[in-house]
Amino acid sequence: MKALTTELNEWQIMRSKKINLVVVPLLLTACSHNDGPLVQDVYNNQYDCAADWNTDTCEEENNNASSGYYAGSYGSNRYLGPQYYQNNREVSFRGHTLRPRSNLSVGQPTVSTTLKSSSLSSPIRGGFGRGGMSFGG
Repeated sequence: MKALTTELNEWQIMRSKKINLVVVPLLLTACSHNDGPLVQDVYNNQYDCAADWNTDTCEEENNNASSGYYAGSYGSNRYLGPQYYQNNREVSFRGHTLRPRSNLSVGQPTVSTTLKSSSLSSPIRGGFGRGGMSFGG
């Protein structure tokens, strides 16, 4: 009988170790942040930017070469949407999560490694449970 008890205990310990070996790497992978660089969509006008995001999250592109009066029109600058992480196109704005309604942007988005401190919105990092599912209602 003692041999059977010893075998059961060894089996339970081995089983426990196997579970730990599988669970730990899964948790490390799920909790790591690989959201990519910060990007901002570029728009030809404020209307397109606001249609995707929200008027308050759009900003006029700061490009001194094309600012002001140009070719007979004033304010012909392009607009930038809010900063978001490349692999997670969501931002937090006034306590709510915003996702773009469409994609009216033109060309390549601008890429940055630094977060703008003057922005009214902030990018949301992906992470555990961000694979198209939500947990906890």
